[in-house]
Amino acid sequence: MRSGRIRRVTGLTLLSVFLILSACATRNHLIVDYHVPAPSDRISGQTVYLQIKDSRDNPEIFTPAAARQVKGFNNLYNLTLVSAKERIPLGGRDLQGIFLEAFKKRMEQMGAKIAPSESGSAPVFQIVIKTIQIDLQDRKWIAKAGYEANLFLDHQLVARETVTGEAERVRIVGREGADDTLSDIFSEIINRLDIVKLFQQAKLV
Repeated sequence: MRSGRIRRVTGLTLLSVFLILSACATRNHLIVDYHVPAPSDRISGQTVYLQIKDSRDNPEIFTPAAARQVKGFNNLYNLTLVSAKERIPLGGRDLQGIFLEAFKKRMEQMGAKIAPSESGSAPVFQIVIKTIQIDLQDRKWIAKAGYEANLFLDHQLVARETVTGEAERVRIVGREGADDTLSDIFSEIINRLDIVKLFQQAKLV
């Protein structure tokens, strides 16, 4: 009886150690889930060219405090598009790449078509990334992000909106909290942009 108890305790101890080591294993990317809004036809019939610019003053996504807990990150993001019906993994992208894929999906959900290249007739929908950073404070992951959305028509700026946001999660073992916090803030700032208002300001709808 006693021997059985010892074996069970030992097994639980080994399992705990395994889980901790697995959580702490080095991973060179962050996992980002973009939560896609429900479909609509608010800008149906529009064709736009998407342009993403990275204008951050600080290219490091982690503050020094957060970076000490996340080792081996090589500026890659494993993006998945999440809707009510399905999860679509898109694989690894850089920061501009995940913004491009997220806005492409959101605009397609609203009825727009994405032009494969810039042309004189299609408006240019430009996203300028201003900041995106993850910090670790008092056992909480804190993510802050912001960007500027510009709409150009015939090379003239016709509409603009600035979006900022902040999200936080309690830190748990490993780095899942960092992934979840980034997913939260990423989805929030992408979906908060009033795309219809920009097109209305440009007199396109």
